[in-house]
Amino acid sequence: MSTKDAYKQKIEAELERVQAKLAEFEAPKKSLTADARIKYAKQINNLKQKVNATRTQLTERGEANKDVWDLLRYCY
Repeated sequence: MSTKDAYKQKIEAELERVQAKLAEFEAPKKSLTADARIKYAKQINNLKQKVNATRTQLTERGEANKDVWDLLRYCY
C-alpha cells in the first residue's frame, strides 16, 4: 500500500468516526429548550459542513502526486 493510500484510508476512517459521533449528538437534542435546540442544531450543521468540506478536499487531492501526500503526512 502506498503512503498516499494509507493516509487516504486514515483520513476516511477519521471522517467516518466523526460522522458517527455527530449522529450520536443529534439524538438528545429533543430534551433541550427551543433556544438551546436551535443553537445545538447550528453547531451540528456547522460540523457537518466541515466534514463534507474535508471529504471534498480529500477527493480533490486524491489525484495529487506523491509530494502533496508527503506534505499531508506532516500536517495530519
